[in-house]
Amino acid sequence: MKKIFYLLTIVLVVLLAFSGFFWLYEVRYKVGRASVTNYAFSIDNSYLFVTPLRAKANNQEKIRITVFILNNQGLGVMGRKVFTGMDPSLNIETIQGLTDSYGKTFFDISASKNGEYYLEITVDDTKLREKAHLSFY
Repeated sequence: MKKIFYLLTIVLVVLLAFSGFFWLYEVRYKVGRASVTNYAFSIDNSYLFVTPLRAKANNQEKIRITVFILNNQGLGVMGRKVFTGMDPSLNIETIQGLTDSYGKTFFDISASKNGEYYLEITVDDTKLREKAHLSFY
């Protein structure tokens, strides 16, 4: 009976020790990590993709603009409102206007007239340096 008591006591002490070390590790190394909810974004790190590069101007084929809003560390900034410029020849459909945890938003664009268009991208009243280049034929 004494052997079982000592064995259970040793197992309990070992479990408590591992739990304590795990807790210390989590507190020390998780506090300093960067957060995606940081609301400051960097114009220099933010960018956009336009795919496909060309589409037919039949109001059916769409070009998708994907915008990434990132902070100075290159992490996505969540919860920012992103807007595109306006053009009467373009039909702009906002798929996701607020940035997600990766700092990503989507817009689908179709056109009724042939041409090349440049749309400004605005994040909370701040224009990105890059413009979206859309080509419809």
